[in-house]
Amino acid sequence: MAIHSAISLNDAILAGITGARSRAEDHSAAARELSKICSELKIEQTQGVRHFSALLSRKTDVAYGDQRIDDNDVKSAIDKAERFANWAYNHFREVLGGRRS
Repeated sequence: MAIHSAISLNDAILAGITGARSRAEDHSAAARELSKICSELKIEQTQGVRHFSALLSRKTDVAYGDQRIDDNDVKSAIDKAERFANWAYNHFREVLGGRRS
């Protein structure tokens, strides 16, 4: 759920900025699009993009892999999703509709 929530949040950012959500099957393309938007908007603190990319790199294993996901992986995913959300609401507050509680 942490990974999917980050993907949905990124879709909201892209839709708010570009008027359309990402249609790419490859979610890493959405991370590249977010990075491009940050560059265009001169957002220098891009650690949120790194957190998002890290989550995406685990998506296939988590969603379709045969290995059981251990507690450390779950905690790491939650941490990265929370860090991404905090960063996103900090830099895209107008697009995302105000304060995050």
